[in-house]
Amino acid sequence: MRASGTDRAPTSVESTGTLSGDGLHGTFHSWRSGENERDEEHLGERSETTLRLGTHIFVQNASGNVRELHGLLYRRSLTSDYVDSNDFTKEPERARYLATKTIGGAPATGIEVRAPGGEPETLWFDSKSGLIVRLEYIDGDGPTTVDLLDYRPSDGVLVAYKTVTSDGDTAFDIIETTTTVFVNRSIEPAIFAPLVPRVLLGPGVQTLPIEERGGHYYTRVTVNGKPYVFLIDTGAQSLLIDSHVAKELAIPEEGSLEVRGTARSGGLHTVRIARLGVGDLHLDDIIASSLDIGGSAAGALRFDGILGYPFFASALVELDFAKKTMRVGAPGTFTPRGERIPIELDRAIPEATLGINGRLTAPFIIDTGSSSDLILFRWFVDRHPGVVPFTAQQGLSYGLGGATTAYRSSLDELTIGSTPMYHRNTDVMLAEKGAFADKFDAGNVGLGVLHNFVLTVDEANLAIFIERATDFDDGRGRKQYATAR
Repeated sequence: MRASGTDRAPTSVESTGTLSGDGLHGTFHSWRSGENERDEEHLGERSETTLRLGTHIFVQNASGNVRELHGLLYRRSLTSDYVDSNDFTKEPERARYLATKTIGGAPATGIEVRAPGGEPETLWFDSKSGLIVRLEYIDGDGPTTVDLLDYRPSDGVLVAYKTVTSDGDTAFDIIETTTTVFVNRSIEPAIFAPLVPRVLLGPGVQTLPIEERGGHYYTRVTVNGKPYVFLIDTGAQSLLIDSHVAKELAIPEEGSLEVRGTARSGGLHTVRIARLGVGDLHLDDIIASSLDIGGSAAGALRFDGILGYPFFASALVELDFAKKTMRVGAPGTFTPRGERIPIELDRAIPEATLGINGRLTAPFIIDTGSSSDLILFRWFVDRHPGVVPFTAQQGLSYGLGGATTAYRSSLDELTIGSTPMYHRNTDVMLAEKGAFADKFDAGNVGLGVLHNFVLTVDEANLAIFIERATDFDDGRGRKQYATAR
């Protein structure tokens, strides 16, 4: 539910309605009272709760993981609030007028707005009524739009009773239809109670073997009591099982969701796992995704599933690649070793600010699912000419969604915390869609760099820790595998 304007400022607003999209159906419920807000969305087995308490914003996913927003999504919320409060009309210097275009068969005028400290958002106003008919912002690899339709007054609050959110592929549009709006009705304080995060269950701390195959690291898990091999992937936003696992265990697959891997594709489903076991530790009642992994990766990847964000957010995980071990327990069960590096988890992937060539800093995804040294995204290289040399050495990178093209180069220096790493083999991704066309990170730091450290992932406390491994090599003596041409 979005309000375009009010005749008077309400003390509270509560709304309910329906959701549909991705082959799923569900409901939403929203509450607003002063500086506190709560939004609950349920779409099939998937759900998400967003809780705002003053200036703090928390998000809980369907598996119960809770994260506080500090990065991109927080900055986006600043501009959203700026628009909802109409404060942008008082500071015209923060608006940039755009051309008129046709939306829904009628002319609309665009204004790009950016709140102090926020991300830009474009508002499209109906040229006749003056109502906002579309919001637009960059999300990952391109624009996302929210069309606001069917405006009606409710006790002085003008409400868009229907919204359509789209990333440009209409097959994956999400439609929200408001059914009830209550203005100035009392809201129970318990609605705004803090969210309680999910944690890994079981006896203490365990050290488990991990195995290396083809530049990737795997661990053995159980799904509903049956053993499987999963990729250890901090760069994955969800837990993923291969479709053959779902069939073997008779786990129903629902929905038809979009994969944003090396390219955008379909074939993703939602599943509910009764128990995921890691050693003697476990998580119960997990909402995960399912996909034909081999088919999606053009046969380049073969494994049973992926340990992603829901696992790392519930645990404290130490990865010693040299010794091929993983130490794991609930958050706080052991003390991480090494240098602490802050991360952001707004998008359910660990993003850390790292140094480049001693003169730049930029956000990178810490990605144990990548076998590369370093991946740079084209937008970042275009914005910083000369950061790596252009070469004619072409290559293909494989992942979920298939293959994407890149050219191979070398970065002189990547600094992680206080540790410089030299002559890093670098793939510059040329993709225009998918995860490797992301517009907010410079790229991914993969195992080619990370294996030099004992890496501890402490997502509950928004940090990773690095300690030099027994086979540490900073790369000073490496030969560059790419020569500029």
